[in-house]
Amino acid sequence: MFLRERRKERDICKSHELPFELVIEILTRLPAKSLMRFKSVSKLWLSLICSQYFTDRCLKVSSSSLRIYMWLSFGKRPFKNVLLSSSSPSDHTTMSSFVVDQDLTIAAMEGYSVSQVFRSLMCFINGPSAKIYNTATRQLVLLPHIEGSNIIAEDHKDKNFMYHIGHDPVHDQYKVLCTVSTHGEGRWTYLSEHWVLLLGGDGSSRWRQISSPCQPHHPLSQRLSINGRIYYLAWDRFLHPVLVSFDIHSEEISIFQTPEDIAFYHLTTALIEYGGRVALLNHIVFGERGEMELWVMDDPEKIMWSRKSFVLHPSQMHLLNGIRLRVQGTTRNGEVILVPQNTCHDPTTCQTIVQPQSSTLFHIFLYNLQNNHLRKVEIKKTFNRYLTKIWDVIGLDDV
Repeated sequence: MFLRERRKERDICKSHELPFELVIEILTRLPAKSLMRFKSVSKLWLSLICSQYFTDRCLKVSSSSLRIYMWLSFGKRPFKNVLLSSSSPSDHTTMSSFVVDQDLTIAAMEGYSVSQVFRSLMCFINGPSAKIYNTATRQLVLLPHIEGSNIIAEDHKDKNFMYHIGHDPVHDQYKVLCTVSTHGEGRWTYLSEHWVLLLGGDGSSRWRQISSPCQPHHPLSQRLSINGRIYYLAWDRFLHPVLVSFDIHSEEISIFQTPEDIAFYHLTTALIEYGGRVALLNHIVFGERGEMELWVMDDPEKIMWSRKSFVLHPSQMHLLNGIRLRVQGTTRNGEVILVPQNTCHDPTTCQTIVQPQSSTLFHIFLYNLQNNHLRKVEIKKTFNRYLTKIWDVIGLDDV
């Protein structure tokens, strides 16, 4: 279909003495908001912009850009929330700063919090309610309610809803996995259900319950989507940590035991990608002693983990100064993104973190595990009205 339209487009371009490849190259440089408008120019342009070929071209152009998303809360209760993003130079292997260049706030996100960022898609949650926000097109979609859930229907206390976005590379589809869990009858036991929803289409998609049997568990906030799978950490019976894997194509669930020698604490044990594999990173003493422990899953079938230790060079310890850090994923170059956690999350009781005369809002750290090198990266402001607000980094887009 697209090839026929492409030949027609090439003929039109020739009549205007403009090479067809140049037209595509120009369009790939335009922002997504402009492309959405240009789809109405003609059927030919609609076919081009909506084609997988054009999408792949756009990804190649934009893949050199690293973008960080930030959540801002300010004012009096109920706090006003603002969603901003900042971009880096094309070569972010040596960059020393990001610049805030987009305000992505929309009124419909009020009352919701961001739970995940995946390939420019954000998941907003408010209890059982969830919305998917496309940061490129500014489209916000309310997901349908889950129907037929025993946990939701029954009068369980402390119901937990965890949403995960993932990509099926076989059929090029995006799906949302929802894990609904609650406490069981016994001490430190859980009940859990898994539901999946196909994104896109005509909006008629509904939640389907996954029949793949697995041990009931309570999901934690750490998650990772790589290689056609969604991974997340969870509590098994008696607060035993496990790694849960969801195959986005086959929709099968697997549960793996975590390393026996890991000092697991869910706030300082991060789930990251390391060399294309799933890994657990313990960074509980990194701010004080510059030490990290990494466990890499070498063989999922045999549940084999390899352990690596990292110690920051003494000459760089002054950068940390004993601060608490949170891991916010990794870049495609394998650098671990570390966000300082010394800022308060209550704007009514916190002091400002930005001086009026400063151009820097706050900073993050990028830690290269391979080279054992840490660098400080500043987040610079462009919006003066946010000079004295409280910030937090919520996600990364590096595709």
